[in-house]
Amino acid sequence: MFVKKVFNKLYLKIIFFSLIFFISINSSAISAVLTEEELKYIEEQSTESNDDKDEESYIKYEDIKEKKTKKNPFIFFGSKKKKLKKKVEKKETLKKEKKSEKLKIGVLLPLTGKYSYIGQSFLDTMQMVVYENKSIDSELIIKDTKANPSLAKKATKELVEQNVDIILGPFFSSSLNASLKIAKYKNIPLISFSSDKKQKEEGVYLMGFEPEIQITNITDYTIKKNYKRFAALLPNSKYGKRVLNTYRKVLNKNKLLLNKVELYDPKTTDFETNIQNLVGLDKNPKLEKDEETGENPLENFDPGFDVLLLIETGNRLRQASATLTYYGVDFKKVKLIGTGEWYIDNIGSEPGLLGAWFVAPNPNLWKDFKKKFYKLYNYEPIRLSSLAHDSLTTVFSIIDKNEKIYELNYDDFQNSYGFTGIDGEFKFLSNGTVQRKLSILEVKQNSFKVEKLAKKKKF
Repeated sequence: MFVKKVFNKLYLKIIFFSLIFFISINSSAISAVLTEEELKYIEEQSTESNDDKDEESYIKYEDIKEKKTKKNPFIFFGSKKKKLKKKVEKKETLKKEKKSEKLKIGVLLPLTGKYSYIGQSFLDTMQMVVYENKSIDSELIIKDTKANPSLAKKATKELVEQNVDIILGPFFSSSLNASLKIAKYKNIPLISFSSDKKQKEEGVYLMGFEPEIQITNITDYTIKKNYKRFAALLPNSKYGKRVLNTYRKVLNKNKLLLNKVELYDPKTTDFETNIQNLVGLDKNPKLEKDEETGENPLENFDPGFDVLLLIETGNRLRQASATLTYYGVDFKKVKLIGTGEWYIDNIGSEPGLLGAWFVAPNPNLWKDFKKKFYKLYNYEPIRLSSLAHDSLTTVFSIIDKNEKIYELNYDDFQNSYGFTGIDGEFKFLSNGTVQRKLSILEVKQNSFKVEKLAKKKKF
């Protein structure tokens, strides 16, 4: 009887402990199953880790498997709960496009005030380029400088606060000085439309046509054509003095002298006195034939030069040319030379300008652009709008090359092959300037003739 009671007690204990053992094993298996929240957490951690490593546009998804731990079946009470260790194994790598941010392009232009026509033409040009590059998600963040340095400085600060990737502008060198230091401090590349070399600084590119390269090209070409006596009629300004300094250097390098120089007030609209001084005639010369003798005092007149450098444009250029002709300068004998400012329609309507030479990009690309622009906006762009076009086109070219990574550094613009735009081939140099391939054009009555085509060789 005693044995039977002991057996019954042991039997009940064995059943009880077996039941507890079964429940314990089953609960440990359940605890290894991940919940929906845990899966999301792991996915987020994986994404953050991949973002930190910057593994381009790939996101790795990983499968989590349990690592079972052995339990002692004879310890049921007072045991410490052990955490299950989870082993991470690679299941598969899925390609997933990284959501790219917009390319933010800051724009500084004079959109109101005296020079609003410049700003509007530049802005419309940029909007055209953006439309032609719709594959790049970009945004123009536009600020009006009103050609005011203080407003340009304020606008630059606002662009920096809006986290722009690059700044295009401003147009004038006076406004550039207020903007470049802010952009440089924040490591934001800036492409200015100015051509003032004194404003150059690391982190800033000057997209404008520098007079130095233009004067060097046109003077060298004229010397090669065996002209010997040179003169200049220039504004008494910082720009005019830059031109004069380069002109002298090129002539001196070729062992030639500058025979005559006349500097005039850049605000004047009357060149008569300056031209009188230049050609050496009296204040009121008798230009017509003498009625009694039939003599013409200007028939064999020699102004003292065979080449005259003149950098005016528009109506002022026509006025200067007409006054020079009036005071005896025969442009069939004297070669008039100039810069890209001469590239304006109907310039050949002034007889004195026919046959003159000037430096400019190849005109063919500009003609095509101008037609497209007019068709879109119903007005003609100013000639320097090509600076806006080529600057923005360069930015998009770099983004394409970098596989749509919307980050720009100062060094991204420097390469051995350069870029191509409306103004032909050009190359950004480490000193902040732009090297260009320019042609020599001759003024005709209704068009321009390419006197010397820009070199096709690489930089």
